[in-house]
Amino acid sequence: MQDTRKQNEDALAKLNTTDMAGGVVPRDIFEEFYQTVVDSAELLDGARTETLARPQMDLPRISVGERMRRGANEGTGDAGTATVNTDAVPMDVEKGTLSYDLTRESVDDTVDDIDELVLDMLARQFAVDTQDLAINGDTSSEDAFLTQNDGWLKLLANAADTNTYSHVDANGDPQPINTTLFDETIQTLPNKYLRSDRFEPVFFANENQVQSYRMTLTEREDPLGSAVIFGDEDITPFSYDIVGVAAWPEDQLVFTHPQNFIYALYDQLEIRVLDDTDKVAENDLFARYFLRARDDFAVEDEQAAVHVTDIQT
Repeated sequence: MQDTRKQNEDALAKLNTTDMAGGVVPRDIFEEFYQTVVDSAELLDGARTETLARPQMDLPRISVGERMRRGANEGTGDAGTATVNTDAVPMDVEKGTLSYDLTRESVDDTVDDIDELVLDMLARQFAVDTQDLAINGDTSSEDAFLTQNDGWLKLLANAADTNTYSHVDANGDPQPINTTLFDETIQTLPNKYLRSDRFEPVFFANENQVQSYRMTLTEREDPLGSAVIFGDEDITPFSYDIVGVAAWPEDQLVFTHPQNFIYALYDQLEIRVLDDTDKVAENDLFARYFLRARDDFAVEDEQAAVHVTDIQT
């Protein structure tokens, strides 16, 4: 047991603030941590992820107009009237923290590489919380978690260019998720975002709503119903995929390309280890870990998204 304890103490020393220049994670460890964060959250994994060199900076966004081609006579060139629209997505990171108490029993029961285990645990918890905030963040909320930053749904709701669809009947009552919802949503998105193989939008919805739609398909008296029950058929209304996300609100849906969502992390991640404090001694802890990160969320092109509301829950 003493040998195991000594190995773990040596491993933990790798995360000591003295060796990490005041707690700033070295670049190689930061990149590994960031990749674990992205891989641990299904929505972040598909989103456009960026590491920012500065806390405040603009990410370039370049687009071209439509119907730019012109006819030309022999021996003549283009007058050069077509323009490229250059724009930028402003990013302004906010600080978030995550803490973890490492018990002495955890150290005693772990065989080597505990530094990697702690980093992996922090990364996965950070990923789950960050994805939740990316979706539901609202700085006007009274919830201490949600008020950290505005998430993608709030950004879409506030943007004037966002395409919207309210899934209600003639009386204004919310309707359940169904094929009509998907059809109306697709038709709400401008055609220019449907015409390209490069831009393949998908539906983002709560996993419970996706399951409800699966259930409606199983009630069909044709081969599709059986195929859905046995998992032999993917749920792709009108050939577009559905991504079910646990933290997504049940009464909303978004139709857009995954990389239209941007997640950016400022690359000065800090992890501090406290092993000589009153709380550590009183609670018989081996150490306390504090993770500090600065990140931000953005939507690259609000016109390339449909925000659906008023889905029956």
